[in-house]
This record gives sequence, C-alpha cells and structure tokens, in this order.
Amino acid sequence: MSYLIIVVVVVLAYLYGCLSTARIVAKTFRSLNIYKVGTGLADTENIYSNVSKPMGILVGTLDVLKALVFLTVVRYGLYLLANTAVYEDMEKIYSVNTMLIYGLAMLIGHCLPVTNKFQGGRGIFTYIGFVAFFAPVPMLITVLVALVLVARYKQIRFAQYTIVILPVILTQIFYNFIPYFKKEMPPYFSMIIWGIAIIMGVLNYLVSKKLGEL
Repeated sequence: MSYLIIVVVVVLAYLYGCLSTARIVAKTFRSLNIYKVGTGLADTENIYSNVSKPMGILVGTLDVLKALVFLTVVRYGLYLLANTAVYEDMEKIYSVNTMLIYGLAMLIGHCLPVTNKFQGGRGIFTYIGFVAFFAPVPMLITVLVALVLVARYKQIRFAQYTIVILPVILTQIFYNFIPYFKKEMPPYFSMIIWGIAIIMGVLNYLVSKKLGEL
C-alpha cells in the first residue's frame, strides 16, 4: 500500500510542478503569453528581464514558496495518513528520502511540463525552495553568495549554477563534519541530493545551450 501511495504522490507532484507561476502571473497582471516574450521561457529571469522587475521578484518569491509550501503540506498530510492507517510500514511515505523524490518530481514538472510540450522554466527558484526545505542553512549561504555574484560581478549565469551545486557541497560538508546534521539525515540522503543537483545542472545546461548562452 505504501508504494502505491508514493507512486500517486509522485504523479501529483509532477502535475503540480507543471503549474507555471510565471505564466499565471504574466497572464493575470499583463494579459501576456509568456511563451511569446523574450526568451520564451516561463521563468523568473524572463519575467524580470523582459516584462517587469517587480513582477520578476514576485514570480521568484512565489516559485520558492511553491516548493516550500508543497513539501510542507505533503509531508504533514502523509504523516497524518500514516498515523491513521491500518497498514504497516507506512512511515516511508513521508521519510526524508521519499520527500526528496516528491520534490524531484515537482522540479521535473516545472522544467519539463507536459502541459506545454515539455518546455518550462529553468526551475532555479523552485529548486531554492526545494533544497531549503531539507537544508535551509546551506541554501541560505548559497543565496547570499549568488546575490553577491549578481549584484557585484553581474554573473547571472554563474550565479544560477552556483545555486544548483553549492548548497549540495555545503550539505555534504555539514553531513560529514557536523554530528547533529548527520544524525538528522537518513542514509543515502547526500547521494540522492547530489543526483538531484546533477539533474538540475543538466536541465539548465540544455536550456542555456538551446538559447545560445553557451
């Protein structure tokens, strides 16, 4: 039963990820088809650069919350379900490693939505919210570093890749050298989050290559 629930939540997580914040905001406030504006990507950068900076900030914030709220609600809901179910071994449906899989499904839905011919956004801000749910301190440090890269050195693309990889490196360091952090994380956590970072890096590389940025 637990595996059936996991599969259902993974599918729902993917479909939830397909809901484009950028598309909804652009359509609601400016009656724009974001797929015909700028780079044609339904992401924060396109909104910020080619529509409106305040609107871009709004979309970025909503994308972070999109992941944080989703994972929080799902974990709490599955916790309640597991503690009221008559089936055994239901704890795995809301374990940290399983939550990582739900988050990955949501990210893939955001970047490769079936609702728009698998053409979505870069998913950077959704990824921030996703990783922050599991490793808030590493992600906070990463966001501060990325802000410096953008504000001082104008390195937007490098900042994006920093956001993808640096929190995972910091999480690995915390996992190896801080006993409390390691105690809180399950086996294979670092391996799974590294895999997710690699997937995000590949997705962003393909998008950048398609747009001629590389």
